[in-house]
Amino acid sequence: MCCNEVDADALTSVSPATFKTAMRGLASTVHVITSACGGVLNGMTATAVCSVSAEPPLILIVVNQESRSHALIQRCGAYTVNVLSASQQALAGHFAVSSAAPFAGVPHSLGLNKCPIIDNCVSFLECVVESGIPSGTHSVFVGRVVASGASGRSPLIYHDGKYRG
Repeated sequence: MCCNEVDADALTSVSPATFKTAMRGLASTVHVITSACGGVLNGMTATAVCSVSAEPPLILIVVNQESRSHALIQRCGAYTVNVLSASQQALAGHFAVSSAAPFAGVPHSLGLNKCPIIDNCVSFLECVVESGIPSGTHSVFVGRVVASGASGRSPLIYHDGKYRG
């Protein structure tokens, strides 16, 4: 082993509590990841979204394997990232909990990939799944962007356990 190499096996992970405390320092835009399959519509609040490539246009999302969203995305191979606007904090809370009818009373339309696009978002990115990689309790889904749109609104931000406009 070179003197600059790290022996990863010799290092232990930080505790979940320490990890969560450190992660609270990251400011993130707030998203609702929508999915649909067999007439079932779902949405989940998430901050784990990242661009991967511009050519081809790819983004990734991270989804808990126990969630209803995970099963729908895996089964139908599509999702849409809706970037919430500063005025949509109530939607962040709404989609943070499981609901039998998550889109009841939520203005939306269905996109090219058949997943919901929430009205008045900052932007949306419709994706088809290119790959899914299980990692720990979650899966990373890389999606190819097949349609998108932007409104020019200001985004909703999540930092240190609080929403900010």
